[in-house]
Amino acid sequence: MRKNSVILLVLSVVACSGGCTSTRYLTDAQSIERQHDMRNNRTGTNVGDVLLSFANMFISGALNTEYEVIQSERAFKRISIINESADTLIVNMVTDIVWKETGYCDIMGIVLPPGEKQKLLTPYPAAYNIYFRTPYSEEEKLEIRTDNRHRRFVLRPGMTNWLQEKEN
Repeated sequence: MRKNSVILLVLSVVACSGGCTSTRYLTDAQSIERQHDMRNNRTGTNVGDVLLSFANMFISGALNTEYEVIQSERAFKRISIINESADTLIVNMVTDIVWKETGYCDIMGIVLPPGEKQKLLTPYPAAYNIYFRTPYSEEEKLEIRTDNRHRRFVLRPGMTNWLQEKEN
């Protein structure tokens, strides 16, 4: 019995920590604050959904009615920006989505070391223009959308040159 509880505890910790976002490679104070604010907003919404679902389950059981899961609309999506280059990438993500009337939901100042990834919360749905460069290359632009199934976006110098040639 003890072995099963330890396994469940380890699996719970892995499941919970695997979904976390961090501000590890963010250098812009406003972007860091916005990421914390979005995470708190998302957590509050999720906790509220769980509490409403439990209340609905108990009321449905007491009244002998059909149980329906209560879920609010999805407002955020977790994405990963991955650096596949041999150099550090400097990344800025620009959008036209406004966050709580305090400005755009831009994510600026990501300094991403080689082979590392940055997990971020982004509004759902949204379109971002990602501007990235190494200290030795010119700035490149890539457009992404958070309304599709992709969660991982891989960046490497010269990739947009290849995409532009493919389109022509």
